[in-house]
Amino acid sequence: MKDFLVVLASMVLVVPIAKRLGLGSVLGYLIAGVLIGPSGLGLLGQTEQAAHLAEFGVIMMLLLIGLELNPKLLWKLRGPIFGLGSLQVLGTAALFFLLSLGLGLPWQSAVAIGLIVSSSSTAVVLPTLQERGYAKSVGGERAFSVLLFQDMAVIPVLAILPLLPKIVRIELPPEGNVHAAGALQNQGPAVKALLILGAVVAVVATGRLALRPLFALIGRLKIRETFTALALLIVMASAALMSWVGLSPALGAFLAGVVLADSEYRHQIEADIEPFKGLLLGLFFITVGAGIPIDLIQTYPLTVLGWVAAIVIGKGILLYALARMVRTPAPESLLFAASLAQGGEFAFVIIGQTSGLLLPSQAQVLTTSIAVSMALAPLLIQLTIRYGMSRLDCQTPQEARKPDHIDAVERENPVLVIGIGRFGQTLTRFMNANGIKCTVLDIDSEQIELTARFQMKAYFGDGSNMDLLKAAGIEHARALVIAIDEPETTLRIVEEVKKSYPRLKIFSRSYDRVHAYKLIHHGVDQVAIETSGSAIFLGTEVLKSLGLASARVFRKAQIFQKKNQQSILDLAKRFHEDDRESFINTTREYAQQLEAMLLSDQTQMQDQTDHGWEPAPRG
Repeated sequence: MKDFLVVLASMVLVVPIAKRLGLGSVLGYLIAGVLIGPSGLGLLGQTEQAAHLAEFGVIMMLLLIGLELNPKLLWKLRGPIFGLGSLQVLGTAALFFLLSLGLGLPWQSAVAIGLIVSSSSTAVVLPTLQERGYAKSVGGERAFSVLLFQDMAVIPVLAILPLLPKIVRIELPPEGNVHAAGALQNQGPAVKALLILGAVVAVVATGRLALRPLFALIGRLKIRETFTALALLIVMASAALMSWVGLSPALGAFLAGVVLADSEYRHQIEADIEPFKGLLLGLFFITVGAGIPIDLIQTYPLTVLGWVAAIVIGKGILLYALARMVRTPAPESLLFAASLAQGGEFAFVIIGQTSGLLLPSQAQVLTTSIAVSMALAPLLIQLTIRYGMSRLDCQTPQEARKPDHIDAVERENPVLVIGIGRFGQTLTRFMNANGIKCTVLDIDSEQIELTARFQMKAYFGDGSNMDLLKAAGIEHARALVIAIDEPETTLRIVEEVKKSYPRLKIFSRSYDRVHAYKLIHHGVDQVAIETSGSAIFLGTEVLKSLGLASARVFRKAQIFQKKNQQSILDLAKRFHEDDRESFINTTREYAQQLEAMLLSDQTQMQDQTDHGWEPAPRG
């Protein structure tokens, strides 16, 4: 009880401070772990017990990752997942295989180290990118694709390790390796491989043949807690089976998620598991931080520092080169490299299967180096986003595919649009329908080719490059529309355009109200929060279904849209003030005024009808 009180207190005290300092929650958890761990203040006594519970956090996370591996997503991201993912895993494994051979290690140890270092931390990378708003960027999506491939590659990696000839015969005690006392103990390589394969087949077959009918039965009974219990039962049963054959329980949860990924119950399972995942993942990161042995680092500082540098720098350079090879823009390639330049939580699992391949001291140094690289990852990603991407963007060399030549006629169009995704397509169609021609730029060549099939013309080019904007006719444009979904890139474009063309009217898509405030502060004339229009439209349909007249609903929607937009413009002026409490109170006042105005309009219209909008009454 004392240990969990200490853990919860550290979460409450340290993590908010880390968030406030801009370090992010993941790094906050890791710092909290170091502070309360044996190498810090020594407040956390039974780290073994906390580590066992924290493993549930990894289990929940990997279940959710497995649930993301539905066939539609795999097919959509097949290029980055299987192409870029396989290049990353094989390239990293080969790089550290050669490095280990150069250090004089046997080839079996070199293979094991290469496979261990090839994985990155899904648990660190995804939350960090989501916090920074870069999960949907080009670099973020490609990092996610590679992480998915790494997760899938764990299965063959764990199958390969038992087949490698042992160098030293070291039998670790059961408490030294929680996964060593399973069915693989004292078995030959062939039997081990068969047991692993049989366990995987058993999970997949059970999921396909038995789980869906069982979910359907419980779904018809409409007992939600039983549904949640069944989801947890599946996770724990798969985890127990993997543990029985000597593998990681987290791997079993991942397989269970993959099996259920294309079922109709996937979203309900995600919703049921989500509350458990966040808290337990925080506990996982704290135990990782607590497990960083400062005394080992002090004893072998150069060895640990050397391995950390090799992991971060070696993987970073390789990942950047791979991203550029597949025509990823330079700033996004840097984000991609920084996101994956660390070890992963699966490395701890794989190290547990290397008995006889690595000496205990070697395994301990490697474990420590990977933990340190994971602790550095959020800070590295933050520095890359804040400083690295913008500088590299200004010095971006010519892309592998040259920007398209823009016709002279197109350069005279009054509107220049950056981005031809869902938002940009709708806006461009609306402008064309009203006789306004647009010149459209986008960096995604596949998206350009797709929209061309629907007779929508767009040019390949980086809209954040001022030279390209000049070539596209920005000097003649009367309006610039930024329709991309990358908040930081949008801000950079606005800053650069305003320096060169201060009188040009700029209209921009924004991620949320905070992003809208920042854009207006940088000089954007009007913003559109990407979900507001569709939300208001759907709200009008709900009101009409409840019996309100169409004309009244239409008028209320116009009032709400107009006043809400005006409040964004007004509040943007106060957003950067120091008095945050005053800003919050002003925001509440605007919301209350708008609500009172709409209720007043409803009162005035109580006895009126809108025959012009409704079908004529019968009879």
